[in-house]
Amino acid sequence: MTTDVLITGFGIIGFETLYEIVKKFKSKKLKIVIIDKNFLNFPGGIAYSKNNSKFGFFNNPLRLSSYDFKHWIKKPSNQTKLIKYFKNEKNLNLDKWLDLNVKKNSSEFNNLKEIYLPRLTYSIFIEEKFKKILKILDKNKNLVIHYFQNQLINISKEKNKNMFVCTVNYNLNQKKIIFKNKKIFINKYKEKKSRTIITKKVVLGLGILPPRNVNNKHFNHKNYIHDFYEAGGTSFFLDKIKTIKNKKINIVFIGNKAGLLETMQQVEELNKEVLNKIKIISISPSNLTLEKAELSKKYLNYKFKFLTKINIAKIKKSNEILSLIKSEFNLGKKLKFNKYDVWTLILKKNKLDECFKKLSSDEKKIYHNETFAKLRNLTRYTYPETVDAKVRLEKEKILQSLKDRVIKLKKFKNQILVKTLKSGSIIADIVVNVSGPVSLPKNTNEVPLLNSLKKMNLKKNDRGFISDRYFQIAENIYSPGTLSSNFNPERKTIIRSITDNCKIASKHIIRSL
Repeated sequence: MTTDVLITGFGIIGFETLYEIVKKFKSKKLKIVIIDKNFLNFPGGIAYSKNNSKFGFFNNPLRLSSYDFKHWIKKPSNQTKLIKYFKNEKNLNLDKWLDLNVKKNSSEFNNLKEIYLPRLTYSIFIEEKFKKILKILDKNKNLVIHYFQNQLINISKEKNKNMFVCTVNYNLNQKKIIFKNKKIFINKYKEKKSRTIITKKVVLGLGILPPRNVNNKHFNHKNYIHDFYEAGGTSFFLDKIKTIKNKKINIVFIGNKAGLLETMQQVEELNKEVLNKIKIISISPSNLTLEKAELSKKYLNYKFKFLTKINIAKIKKSNEILSLIKSEFNLGKKLKFNKYDVWTLILKKNKLDECFKKLSSDEKKIYHNETFAKLRNLTRYTYPETVDAKVRLEKEKILQSLKDRVIKLKKFKNQILVKTLKSGSIIADIVVNVSGPVSLPKNTNEVPLLNSLKKMNLKKNDRGFISDRYFQIAENIYSPGTLSSNFNPERKTIIRSITDNCKIASKHIIRSL
C-alpha cells in the first residue's frame, strides 16, 4: 500500500496534525493513512479518551490550555452539555467536583480560568472537531483517509527513492469511522493481507513512552500493570482491586508522581470494608512528587525583582535562567507568596519565553539537554484535590512512601515479589508501574519502533530526538510531541504545546508535498 502521509498514533498529536492538514490542503489529491493500536481510545488517545481516562483531571487549570479548547469551553452551550454529561454519568464519581465547580442553580462553570476539568472533557471537544473533518471530506473528494488498527514497528528508507517503508505488527485491519445518531461508531471495514506501507512522509503521533521494564524484559503477571495509562488508568486499577479476595490487599506503586496521584481520590472513595483491607506502598528513589497548583488570593500583587527586562537582556547562559527563577521563588517565599503564585506569573507574562530567546544556538542545546529537566523537576504541579487525597491516605496509614528503587519483580505463588535495592523484598497482590517514561538513549525493547529510528543514526539526547524548527527528526519524519527534545522549552501545558507544534509541522508538510 502506498500513501502520501502516514500518521502513527491517533491521539492528540495524530488528530491535530490531520485536522490542520485537512483544513488547509486545497490542491491536488492527497492520501493519508492513520495507524492506531486501539481505536477504542478515539477520540482523545490514551490520555484523554472516555475509554482510558474515565477518572483523572488535567494537571493544569483551563487558562493554561490550548486557545481553541479554552474558546470552546467558554461557550455556555458547551458548558451546559458537559455538566449534563457529568451529572448523568454517575460512574465518573464527579458529584463533589460538580458541587465545587458549577454555579448554584445554573448550568455554567464558576471561575473558568482556574477550573481543573476532567481529562475526558478533551475527548468530547475532539469529537466536535472531528465532525468538521468529516464535513470537509464530504466536499473535498481529493482527500482520502484510511484508518488501520495496528502498531507501527519499523521504519526504513526505501533504496534509491525518497520514500519510507513502514512495517506494522500484523495484517492491515482497516476501520471505518462514522457518525450516527450524534455518536461515533468505529466499524471493521476490511482486512488487507499486507504488513507494509510505503509513504512519502511520516508523522510520529506517539505520546509519552511507557516505563522501562524492571527486569530488562517484559514481566508477565495478571496483576502487574506495566503501562498504567494504556492499560486503562484508574478504572483498570480499581477493577484489579475487586478481583483480590484476600483479607489484606497489598499494593505497590513503582513511582510516586502523576500516575499514583490520579488514583488517590478514587481509592479514598472505596467503601470502608474494602479500604480497611488495603495497604499501599509507593517506592521511588526520590520523595519529590507533584505539588499542589494552588494560588493565593494575593498572587497578582507579586512583583518581579530578578526576572526584570534589564536582567533578562543580560542572559547568555542557560543556567542563568534557572538561577533567576530560583531567586524569584526564594523572594516569593520570604514575602509569603506560594511558589505556584510566582510560577503562574512567570508563565502568564511569558518570562520564560523571553529568557529562552536570549540564548545562542549552542546555549539552547544546553538548555534542552540539561537545564530544562532541572526546571521541570522544580515546577511540577497538579490538581490540588489529588494531592490532598494522598495526604489524607498517608495520615490514615493506608499509603506509605518508601525512598528506594525496585530492581526486580518475581512471581511468588499467586502474588508478586518486589525486590528493592535497600529495603529487601515486599510481597504484593498488585504492582503498578508509574515510574515515568523509559530513557530514549538507552537500548530499549518497550517500543519496537524506537529501535528502527535509532538505526537511522538520528541525533538524540536524554530528552528525545533532536529536531528542526518544523519538528523533523529526519527529513520527512515529523515528531511534534514528546519524542522531540525541543518539544516544549517554554514549559507550556502538554496539550497547548502539542497543538502549537502540530500547526507548525502541518504547514511544512503541506508546503513540501
